[in-house]
Amino acid sequence: MGLELAFFLAIGGLAVLFAVGMLLSENAVHSALFLIGNFGCVAMLFLMLDAPFIGMVQIVVYTGAIMVLFLFVIML
Repeated sequence: MGLELAFFLAIGGLAVLFAVGMLLSENAVHSALFLIGNFGCVAMLFLMLDAPFIGMVQIVVYTGAIMVLFLFVIML
């Protein structure tokens, strides 16, 4: 098993755990934080596929902007 496959399985498994945590979380803020972790894992998978632009857009647009908006609405 190569190092790249090990990283893929680790990050993919972590993304699945974050998604399950998001679905099972009772608190809306914790659910949003799990979703941020999931977006981070997906961005890492894009970076592993040699797609740096899509990975950075994933981090900046989704994790940076949209989740801040979600958290603002939840806190409001």
